[in-house]
Amino acid sequence: MKNLFKTLFVAILFFAVTEASAQMSAGGGVVYGTNISNVGFSVNGKYEINEKWSAAPAFTYFLKKNYVNWSALDLDANYQLTEIENIGGLYAIGGLNMTFYKVKIDADFGEYGDFSSSATGSNAGVNLGLGLSIPAGESLTIAP
Repeated sequence: MKNLFKTLFVAILFFAVTEASAQMSAGGGVVYGTNISNVGFSVNGKYEINEKWSAAPAFTYFLKKNYVNWSALDLDANYQLTEIENIGGLYAIGGLNMTFYKVKIDADFGEYGDFSSSATGSNAGVNLGLGLSIPAGESLTIAP
């Protein structure tokens, strides 16, 4: 089941970079977590409420490193600030972030027995920043 989820996640990541309707879009990306020095993959959505406001949820799964699995859920709102000629739209980002982690260590000490331990947890944060929406075709937008 876990492998099925991972396969589905990767398939959505690479094939969902399309606009579902005038108000909704979905996409994905590759991210780098600076605090954990690790690569992850994200699935992003966007719902345009009106010309200025949009809701932009995202889920990121980071590759397992040092016995730790990380993932993040972002619930953001975007506010269109201005259009930059020949480039795209500049928008402000604000929202909430939940970061989840799971640590699992299994060790075999031979004749002394096996050792297994795990821990899970989460942290909350605030997202603030700027984004740029660059049209790259009729139904594709790049948002670095």
